Amino acid sequence: MFLSFGPIVAALAAGNRVMVKMSEYTPATGALLERLTRQYFGHDVLAIVNGGPELGQAFTRLPFDHLLFTGSTAVGRHVMRAAAENLMPVTLELGGKSPALVARGADLRRSAEAIVAGKLMNAGQTCVAPDYVLVNEKDCGLLLDEIRAAAARAYPTLANNPDYSAIINDRHYQRLQDWLEAARQAGARIDAINPANEDLAASRKFPLTLVQRCPEGCALMQEEIFGPILPVVAYDKFDEALAYINARPRPLALYLFDNDALRVERVLKETVSGGVCVNDTLLHVVQDDLPFGGVGPSGMGHYHAKEGFLTFSKLKPVLRQSRLSGSWLTRPPYGRAVEFLLKLMLRR
Repeated sequence: MFLSFGPIVAALAAGNRVMVKMSEYTPATGALLERLTRQYFGHDVLAIVNGGPELGQAFTRLPFDHLLFTGSTAVGRHVMRAAAENLMPVTLELGGKSPALVARGADLRRSAEAIVAGKLMNAGQTCVAPDYVLVNEKDCGLLLDEIRAAAARAYPTLANNPDYSAIINDRHYQRLQDWLEAARQAGARIDAINPANEDLAASRKFPLTLVQRCPEGCALMQEEIFGPILPVVAYDKFDEALAYINARPRPLALYLFDNDALRVERVLKETVSGGVCVNDTLLHVVQDDLPFGGVGPSGMGHYHAKEGFLTFSKLKPVLRQSRLSGSWLTRPPYGRAVEFLLKLMLRR
């Protein structure tokens, strides 16, 4: 809903007609929106279409004036390739591994609560979820304790808790299980936070799972997790944390927890990300006056706010010439009048 209607509002405001292909993973939501938009807008203004990957591929081959895609980096490459056939401008909102960097001196309880809230919103199935945590090794144990406590306070039960989302389908549930097992086999320490010790398999609910000492080659450290698994990486010096972030593909979001204004400014200057949220998570995305978008592997272009209006617009420069114009002076043949004006203009 959020990722559909944000672009819809901007595109309609800019005077467009809009066609939206919904995710095949949420067919009930897609069917509802198709019925409602047909009822209140009609297909000539706003059309919602539903279908599988084949429809999505056909969709990207249509000669739209502008195409916005939300999804994975891998699929984003295919979308951009298909759009190139029509020289169609694209906005890509992708994702990636958004870090949460906790500096020394940060309020660990507040940091933990924000990280838990951001990671467990929709069970981690958002493009801006904190993907991993960087914390000073001296604070690591304390932060982990605060994260466990914050998760238990927010979600004392999971199985029948309507506040806690399930994983979207069996395939993605199994993907998370496989990635976690691969990390375990590689020597990572796994800590599932299940306060009521419930059996969750039947509900497809996945508890917040902390992963420490995960080898870099594991999928959890290479791919966007898109689920409630949270690798925690300890660093010694702050420079090491910045180098760790900068050595990886540019993320859609960066979350910094720090009370040192100079250090905050340094992070803003020395890192590149689609957006930054200081001492909180996710909320930069819902600020109406801020543009939203990625950079490099996490996307391109912006929408939301004024930038959304501009994204779905094409500026049309128009010059209206006066009858008293001197534009004839710019046309050959050039005579004495032009020569005089040029000498006048070049005179020091």
